[in-house]
Amino acid sequence: MDGKNFSITIMERSGETLIMRIQSLQLSGFKGFDQNTTINFLDEHQNLVFEAQGDESQFFIHAILGIIFGMTAEEKLLFRGNPKVNQTFTGMVSLAIDHKILLIERDFETDVIACLLTDPQSSRPIFQGKDIVDNGFSRPYLDMLRSIFPIVDKSLYLEILNEEIAEGKPFSELLNSLYLLFSPSFNLNKVQSLLNQIETVSNEVLPGKFDTNDIQQLSRFKDFLLILQKANALRNELIDSLNKLNHLTQKIRQKHLHKDEVHKKLEESFEPIKDQNPILLRAEVLLWKSLEQLKAQNEAELKEVESRLASIEQTLKIDLAEYDQLPPEADRDIKTYHENKNKIEKLKKSIEELQVQIRLNEVKFKTWKNVKLFFIGVVTPLSFILSYVAFSSWLLIIPEAFFFLLIFLFLFGHYHTKIREKLLNLQEDQDILVKKMNDLKRDQQKLQEKWYFLKDEKHFQMHKERLLRYKELKSNYRHLKQQAQRLKESLGQPSFNEQLTNFRKKYQHLIDIKRPDLESYLDKFVAIKSELNAMQMKTPEPPIIKELQKITHEYRLAIQNLKQAYNSISDRLNLHQYNMPIDQILDAVDRKIKNIALKSGIPFEY
Repeated sequence: MDGKNFSITIMERSGETLIMRIQSLQLSGFKGFDQNTTINFLDEHQNLVFEAQGDESQFFIHAILGIIFGMTAEEKLLFRGNPKVNQTFTGMVSLAIDHKILLIERDFETDVIACLLTDPQSSRPIFQGKDIVDNGFSRPYLDMLRSIFPIVDKSLYLEILNEEIAEGKPFSELLNSLYLLFSPSFNLNKVQSLLNQIETVSNEVLPGKFDTNDIQQLSRFKDFLLILQKANALRNELIDSLNKLNHLTQKIRQKHLHKDEVHKKLEESFEPIKDQNPILLRAEVLLWKSLEQLKAQNEAELKEVESRLASIEQTLKIDLAEYDQLPPEADRDIKTYHENKNKIEKLKKSIEELQVQIRLNEVKFKTWKNVKLFFIGVVTPLSFILSYVAFSSWLLIIPEAFFFLLIFLFLFGHYHTKIREKLLNLQEDQDILVKKMNDLKRDQQKLQEKWYFLKDEKHFQMHKERLLRYKELKSNYRHLKQQAQRLKESLGQPSFNEQLTNFRKKYQHLIDIKRPDLESYLDKFVAIKSELNAMQMKTPEPPIIKELQKITHEYRLAIQNLKQAYNSISDRLNLHQYNMPIDQILDAVDRKIKNIALKSGIPFEY
């Protein structure tokens, strides 16, 4: 039976999850297993119940691959037990493929291989015949295997697994690597089967909302959600497998590079991070360091701010508690008292200046009064006498004396009158200022009677300084509160903490960000990796790399197709309007269906 028909047989159940696992191994005539021995790897729940280490792991891996893909004559001599104890040299591997069992039995003495596919209802052979590894001719058996396994060259499997055996990995991890290489055909078939199912149902999905009160529409909506859930789960599974394959590929590439000085530097100085992407590692580690420094700085600043807040609170509660009890009008009265005090001081200075001017003008007033009296009482009679002696005529003397009198009265009397008016104005201004000052003093006295701390200048000065300190502390307290709140918000940002947590999980076991030469260390790592990548570009790719690249390429296409199909159905169902994961939408739909069924009396199963 050809491989094509076989692949159709084991993949025909559309939409079911296909799992390939090694169920058991039967050996006869092997070293250490001369008698027929069956080893069960899985229990009835398909859980691995067998473990091995070191050389024992290597033996079982070689035995499994030898049964499936054959052994050379040299390998047969290496694994053959004592022919005198057991003349048979056979092995059988039982592969659980979904609900079917694929039995591959090989007789190493006759090179006869037989493959049988069984299920609970039937069994049928899919290959039986000779499979000679060393004859150099075509092997029909391998043509059949290609419909099951993407890689049929045993040396490629051994190249990967021997490296992992050398690393000391347990048998369970070796099996996982083996399954990773065995399963691409099954995974890709699952993808194609699911894509066909999505294509079939996509025509049934009409854009728009479902009637949330129609149990049939809700049930159909749930079916679509289940398909999307399956697509999402399969896509995540493929992404996980793709990452593992990429890691294997990178490890094999490194193995095939020449162990030159550059590669030795990488292994010796950068062992924990040698498999990391250098550019991404450098960027994220430096960002991680800056975030850690920012967090430490903010925490230290917050601690200092909280310490200052505690100190201010203690001062306000103990030393300045009285000002917390003052009513709002007290501050206004204190301000008024202070302003009045300054006004009184200014008025006193103004009054003193007026008093000086008044005294000066009083002196001027008296001086000019005396001058006026002198000229009128002395100069006028003297001029009358002199005129009489000179002219001896009363007709001339009387008009002249009268003329002199008028001149003196006008000259000295006018200036004397101006001085008196100015003096009166100054005295009037003084009275007005004195009245204002007295009014302010009465207001001050009322405020002193109202508030105890204004009763005298000493109390007022002490209170003013304490109140000023109280206001400054209150203002500082508000600013520090705002600063503390900003720091707490910065430290509590979900994106900030999530980024820090992710970086710690990803890199804290690989690198110490506190090392002083971190940046130069990372720069050197980037330079060495770049040099190794350049060397790698010049090194021919080994066959296993080409095989793995084919698988990873197909996986990427499958992941992309699943994503496109998922987005297409999701858009047609308008799932974006729910703004929640598909699992939560399914739970909500289930609850809605059950509620409708309860109200309608429709029986349903929990």
